[in-house]
Amino acid sequence: MKRIFSFIWALWGAFWFLLIVAPLTIVYALIIIIGGKKYSMNCVWFNCHVVSPLLLKLMLIKLKVFGKEKLDAKTTYVYVANHNSQIDIMACASAVPNPIRFLAKAETKYIPFFGFMVKMLGIVVDRQSKESREKSYQQMADALLKGESLFLYPEGTRNRTKEKLKEFKDGAFRVAIMAQVPIAVQTLTGAREVNPPEGLQLYPGTVEVHWSEPIETRGMTMADVPLLKEKVRNEMLKHLP
Repeated sequence: MKRIFSFIWALWGAFWFLLIVAPLTIVYALIIIIGGKKYSMNCVWFNCHVVSPLLLKLMLIKLKVFGKEKLDAKTTYVYVANHNSQIDIMACASAVPNPIRFLAKAETKYIPFFGFMVKMLGIVVDRQSKESREKSYQQMADALLKGESLFLYPEGTRNRTKEKLKEFKDGAFRVAIMAQVPIAVQTLTGAREVNPPEGLQLYPGTVEVHWSEPIETRGMTMADVPLLKEKVRNEMLKHLP
């Protein structure tokens, strides 16, 4: 019975997701076509502070955020978080103090409407293509120089293993050092229980977001990437049960 309920609840969540995201995608496209790309961050702000919290409430997922006072809404960050479930993006976006551009995998283009929204508002990378990776680095660097914060999952994809964290990729740390901006570390707990990785499952419940003190990258070089990765990893492990 529990598995049947989780499947039905997942369909409920998918229904609301598509019902809200589909028309918003069209609205955002019109805003950007008429007003220009400069309005894309306004759309991102609306997604972070209105749409994501609303979707979580409709799914009866309560979000508890700890340590948000450690962040400065006027500072440009490279945000990073652990990645366990499909609802992570909504939880991560709801907890940030300023609008963010997500780095998304090319596979997101197959998600109806959402894939097009990500293409408009985020940065998409095909990790199998060297040309795409280099292009995404340039897009991320340009965004940071304009004062736009980024959000990346250093694990690269959802962690479906029994390990607390998968091995980190270098991308988030390289781009933070390139732009000399601090890394804001976010650790999610409870997401795997609410949205297990096996099959189509979703449960009402609580997801917690724990913020660590931002880690400065000023003065760092690419030689410091391994050290920076280790610092971020240790911060996340402090909060993982």
